[in-house]
Amino acid sequence: MHVFTERLLIRRMAPADLQDFLRFNTHPANLEFQAIVPFTEETGLAYLERQATFDLDSDDGGWLGLAVELPHEGRVIGEVGIYLPKQPRTKGDIGWTFHPDYHGRGYATEAARALLTYAFEGLQLHRVTAGCNTSNTASLRLMERLGMRREGHYIQSTLLHGTWRDECSYALLHEEWQAQKNQD
Repeated sequence: MHVFTERLLIRRMAPADLQDFLRFNTHPANLEFQAIVPFTEETGLAYLERQATFDLDSDDGGWLGLAVELPHEGRVIGEVGIYLPKQPRTKGDIGWTFHPDYHGRGYATEAARALLTYAFEGLQLHRVTAGCNTSNTASLRLMERLGMRREGHYIQSTLLHGTWRDECSYALLHEEWQAQKNQD
């Protein structure tokens, strides 16, 4: 995938993205909502190398993370991605992480909309889901801006940094996405 939106370039990750990638993936504001061990230079580079060569045609599936770049700055400001299960693929689960310096400017919405277009038109998925910790209000609002419907609220479902947290799940069907697209 290599897509230009109005303000962004969404493309495959590359090892050369390491410093920008670490800048947003190790930021404390982002780590607050993620149940992952923070990336190091070594683990970040290994991740970027895997993403650069991720095989969409593989029967194994997996996470496809895409760089979100500001072309006029030549800087990667975030990542959008989709988890694709094993073949045959009928659904996927999307997510995003952006550097806090770029929050509130509509970049995540623009990139996630492009990702949904790819999921429904390029991959021909029937259903796309997303979810997050309920205290991550920015992601909750983003899923709603994308036209996703809330399907579940899970009480104390994830242990995150020593505290049980609630999560919400959202979904969008191909036909719902198509209806939104036809309204625009």
